[in-house]
Amino acid sequence: MPPGLGEVLAESGDLTLRRLRKASDWRRLHGGTIDRALLATGAVSEETLLDALERVTGLPSISRERLAAARREAVETLPADARRRLRALPFDRRGNVLYVAVVDPGNPVLETGLVASTGCAIHLHVTADPILEDVLRAWESPGTKADRAPAPPASPARPAPSAPAPLPARNRNDPAIELDPFARLARALLVDAIDEGAQAVEIGPEGKGALLRTYSGGVAQTSRPLPLPVLEPLFAWFLARTRPSGPFDEGGLVLERSGRRVRVEATVDATGTAWLVLEPAPRSPMAEHEICLHDDAVKGDVFCPSCGALL
Repeated sequence: MPPGLGEVLAESGDLTLRRLRKASDWRRLHGGTIDRALLATGAVSEETLLDALERVTGLPSISRERLAAARREAVETLPADARRRLRALPFDRRGNVLYVAVVDPGNPVLETGLVASTGCAIHLHVTADPILEDVLRAWESPGTKADRAPAPPASPARPAPSAPAPLPARNRNDPAIELDPFARLARALLVDAIDEGAQAVEIGPEGKGALLRTYSGGVAQTSRPLPLPVLEPLFAWFLARTRPSGPFDEGGLVLERSGRRVRVEATVDATGTAWLVLEPAPRSPMAEHEICLHDDAVKGDVFCPSCGALL
């Protein structure tokens, strides 16, 4: 159960102590999550649980019925193993925008993983873990027909919502926003590297796929798999933004993130491996070749001079 969900249900009067005890007893006998126990014992309805999730996460919720009617071409945009690993299920696709149901939108690597696995811009909806688990199992069932979505199990009815609203209009002149999915992935990887305090990043082929490693003080810190097809567009993005723009430009990409200012230089060696070197950059007014990484900045008292986001 997401943090704060129990409090929201209790404050609204939808979850009483008696109902919670009944659900806890059911869970001790049958196992599973507390969300599953709440639904199984009728402590709360699916509609009530989804409404509470909307309030907690600030995201639109998505019902069991809507997920069970998901378009197969949208679902299969995300490989089955990634659906399980990320606890996510795409249910609609419009152009390059993929609408995805998730149970843990606060997961810091969720959107990075979704972009890396699908190459799409991601629009998140939230759903309850038992709902997602049931629908994932139905899609993984060998008997699921290729031309239709799996039928959902019986559950308290919830009216199917209208089709997802399109993404809100964004200012394309804002230097903090790039709609290309590989640009979004590159920026997300840089954000993670800066937040980890990395001094270098290695991205290259590994077996049948690709791997990203971060280093600090010459010691490997973290690693994560990447799909092999994303390497070429990722490298193109890094090289285009770090090469010198003129005879008096040293090259490199200056980034600022949560008070840390770094200069990134990118090279690709003969083995097809890219190396990103992150060095501290002196503070000065942001130039045209600099990029702000404050899309999801933590709130504070200082504003980014480039995009206006709270630092």
